[in-house]
Amino acid sequence: MFKKPLKNKYSTLKLQLLILLVFSATVINGFFFFHLMKQNKASLLQISLNERTALLTRQILGTIKDAEMGQRGYILTGRKKYLIPYTNAIKLLPGIQQTLTRLLKDKFSEAEVRHMDSLNIKLAAKQAELQKLIQLKDQGRENMVLDIINTDIGENDLNKIRSSCNLLLNSFYKNIRQDEQNISETLVNREISVILFSVLVITAVIIMRIKIINRDKKNARMFEAIQLQNLKLIRQQQELKNLSVDFSSRNAELEHFTHIISHDLRGPLTNMVSLIEILDDEEYSGESNAAFKMLKKSSVGLFHKLDDLIILLQNKKGGTLLKETVILSQLLAEVKANYKMEIERSGTVIEADFVESDEALFVKIYMQSILQNLISNAIKYRDRNRKNRITLKTYKDQDTLKLVVKDNGKGINMDKYGKEIFGLFKTFHHGDDSHGIGLYLVKKQISEMDGHITIDSEVGIGTTFSITIPA
Repeated sequence: MFKKPLKNKYSTLKLQLLILLVFSATVINGFFFFHLMKQNKASLLQISLNERTALLTRQILGTIKDAEMGQRGYILTGRKKYLIPYTNAIKLLPGIQQTLTRLLKDKFSEAEVRHMDSLNIKLAAKQAELQKLIQLKDQGRENMVLDIINTDIGENDLNKIRSSCNLLLNSFYKNIRQDEQNISETLVNREISVILFSVLVITAVIIMRIKIINRDKKNARMFEAIQLQNLKLIRQQQELKNLSVDFSSRNAELEHFTHIISHDLRGPLTNMVSLIEILDDEEYSGESNAAFKMLKKSSVGLFHKLDDLIILLQNKKGGTLLKETVILSQLLAEVKANYKMEIERSGTVIEADFVESDEALFVKIYMQSILQNLISNAIKYRDRNRKNRITLKTYKDQDTLKLVVKDNGKGINMDKYGKEIFGLFKTFHHGDDSHGIGLYLVKKQISEMDGHITIDSEVGIGTTFSITIPA
């Protein structure tokens, strides 16, 4: 009779205890659940932040590529419409940079900030290079544009930008993986808590697993896209290798062509000039004299033109030329010996003052070429109404050496030709054996040695070249 109430009372107490246990388990699981959810939310926010910064980084790389493509289109075609994507990209780029820089300074470590500072510097250099080529194009300096493009400066700058972007992207993806790992660990803990405490949480775990599966599918699609991009990059790398092989082949052909000119053509031409000199000693006269003089002038001009062409081709081959201590007085003596006949026949007086410095740290073949071109030009373009004089003088400063070469020849109209003085195949006097290579070589050789050259010339007065090089 009393057993049933006691049993009911025990059952009620057991039920109450069970309810209390379930309630307690639910409350504990709830607190634990919300704690884990808070951790997951923080990780998801970090993932979102890293994904956003990665997207901005890729946008920077894509935008600078768009700017370069627009600039290259304008350089190749000269059509202004290609500047539209360039202009749009240049306008868009600063905003992306500022946004990414601000995010990195606020939310990321000093390492990422340093990478971004480096990237900003490289982007500024790349934009300056793109703008410089456009300005040169607008100025009509096509040869200089092609020279700069052929140096691969632009491609090297873009590779540096790509490298900095990859450093940032690797850091962002590493952070994403770490956050995803944190999320996975919290999910495991939550699943354990569900098993231990409540069936209610199991439902939430299932829902979360569905979300994770969906995200994994999304990640899988993203990874597939990355793999496709990697395959594309591999193909592009192969294309670059093929281009490198092609360039090497062309360079070998250029070296072979230089060899043919310097050995197979110069020998017979030297013999021809020598024969003409022998015939000249026999004092040809009469009706054949005028034709003989024309033949002699043409052969000597061809000989000098061949010399210039050989130097030009050797420069085009590239390679490293070592500086050495050059004795200017000795080099001048060699040049005077090479042009002895021209100096004597023109009555040219060459005076040199190397008291301040007779030595220059320079590539000898370059300095010899510079002196030969400036002196031969001073003889060729002399004023025949007065005695031709050429003076050379050096000035030594703490860090630089200045060489001044002055003549009293015909002079050059600087108002008319000032911007074309050092252009390839540019000539400024009619009726002389001019071929427009000498001053181009002088400028190029001095620039390669980190120096610069200026010219001051007046028609009927003469010309002064001032060469400044590192001491």
